[in-house]
Amino acid sequence: MPRKRLIYTNEFPYHVWARSNNRDWFYAPQDAMWEIFKDQLNQRIRTHKFQVHAFVLMNNHYHMICSTDQEFDLGVVMQALQKSVSRSVNAMTGRINHVFGGPYKASLVCSEEYYFNLFKYVYRNPVQANICNQALDYPYSTHARPDDIALSSPLSGIASMLPWPEDIPSWLDQSEPPEVTESIRRGLKKTVYRPVYGRGY
Repeated sequence: MPRKRLIYTNEFPYHVWARSNNRDWFYAPQDAMWEIFKDQLNQRIRTHKFQVHAFVLMNNHYHMICSTDQEFDLGVVMQALQKSVSRSVNAMTGRINHVFGGPYKASLVCSEEYYFNLFKYVYRNPVQANICNQALDYPYSTHARPDDIALSSPLSGIASMLPWPEDIPSWLDQSEPPEVTESIRRGLKKTVYRPVYGRGY
């Protein structure tokens, strides 16, 4: 079944992710990829009034929670972001191939509870991949490097309604049952995010 058309709105945040071409590791070293994304995200924040709530860069994909301004919808921002990242990577590596394996994927997050669970899911992605034991140990995320990217406060918008724990790092290191993580992963295949349990879609 084809994915439904994405809803463009500035009222709710999105989860956005994109994978590298052929699922290979990004062509540039991860340190360099982080610098490229850092520069380009900060530029989108300045020029497109983009808001980044959380960003995690993996070896061959990234996860981001973000919000847009009414002047620039997500399509406009993401086209500018991925094009500029691709140009920077190709200029650095001397390659001409596609950097990303296709269009970005996005899910609109309309529920405070869903945002809460998704925030944890994004930052625990490296832990789930067995790259590190604690989310804060992974160096390519805005959890470990909150000053690299001009983050929107997680306590604004929909997130302001959440019962955030006082010790967020400890909360992020509390694992969820596998079925919860899988339900989130399935839910992110929808253009409006909601966890999906079992085999149904």
